[in-house]
Amino acid sequence: MTTGLAPAPVQAAGDLRAGSSSRLPGLDGMRGIAILAVLTFHLNSQWLSGGFLGVDIFFVISGFLITSLLVKEHRWTGRIDLRSFWTRRARRLLPALLTVVVLTPLLAQSVQRDLLVGIGRQVFGALTFTTNWVEIAAGSDYFHATSPQLLMNLWSLAVEEQFYLLWPLVMVLLLTRVRRPLTRAAIVGGLGLTSALLMAVRLNPDAPTRVYYGTDTHLMGLMLGAALAIAFASSARAGTRSALWTRHRTRLLAAAGVTLGALLVFLDESSPLTFRGGILLASAATAVLVLGAVDRPGRLRTFLLTPSLAWIGQRSYGIYLWHWPVILLIDADQSTQSAGPAYLWSRAWAVLVTMAIADLSFRFLEPPVRRLHRFHHLAVRP
Repeated sequence: MTTGLAPAPVQAAGDLRAGSSSRLPGLDGMRGIAILAVLTFHLNSQWLSGGFLGVDIFFVISGFLITSLLVKEHRWTGRIDLRSFWTRRARRLLPALLTVVVLTPLLAQSVQRDLLVGIGRQVFGALTFTTNWVEIAAGSDYFHATSPQLLMNLWSLAVEEQFYLLWPLVMVLLLTRVRRPLTRAAIVGGLGLTSALLMAVRLNPDAPTRVYYGTDTHLMGLMLGAALAIAFASSARAGTRSALWTRHRTRLLAAAGVTLGALLVFLDESSPLTFRGGILLASAATAVLVLGAVDRPGRLRTFLLTPSLAWIGQRSYGIYLWHWPVILLIDADQSTQSAGPAYLWSRAWAVLVTMAIADLSFRFLEPPVRRLHRFHHLAVRP
């Protein structure tokens, strides 16, 4: 069994200039929580049974940030430069992704060749950003896999990449054809609710992989984040300027935090409730927390700005890419039982190796590629 998670940092909504380092305060901390949840779940699902919801936390953050960028660009320039947007996404995602796709099969070949079963299909899915649909077509059973797949965690990256490809086109239509921001937000929120309804209706409790992997049935987090971004960019600032929000803000954020925490601890991936409201509820709670983090300073933002949490969040894309292959490779190499000191040491070693690789990628691979003159020129060219 494996899960995936959405890719991490995009440029903050506060500045569209190429090379800007400004970020929305607190969202790196939210990414940190998301990746820690998924990492814990993958190390041992019994340690955090709902940790797979970290994927949905990432979806909400990504939907919010990407849509914020598009709305601001349209407001400032009167248009959306699609070529520049897609180029920025490519230079953000591709270098680290290609490194993983090339190196992990080579490492698996030297450790245990059984990990290479189906690797051709997995590499094809990774390089075409279609891992989720490729695995659906192959009949993969995500929740009861008999042999773990080396690159299976890329299913959620595929969902995100499909979102990056199509969503700017949808936003062009919304921004040019729908006048009122709140109407736009309602339409986008409706798309999210429709996706959640499709997940609930199409669920086969004995084989939930289709609704979990499907872009159509797992859009609710991205759409709720996008709807929040549209509403937050309006004069009403998603209601945060109202007396009602001011009066109940602390209680709403506390309720959202408790709800998300409880779902992470108690929700079970084998329960139909996960797919019939659980993922939607986690996404909604995350949206409230995102709003509280970007709205104004407070206890929530202070917590999310904790240096260690922000450090992890800044490297969450590399952690996302490497953590699952590293766990599989270490398990294959050490062959420890799921208990005892040796097993705990293997889990600790997996965390250490993952963090080290992610930090190296963050320092020496991802930023240099983003700063290449050729890519910079393409990103800002009209």
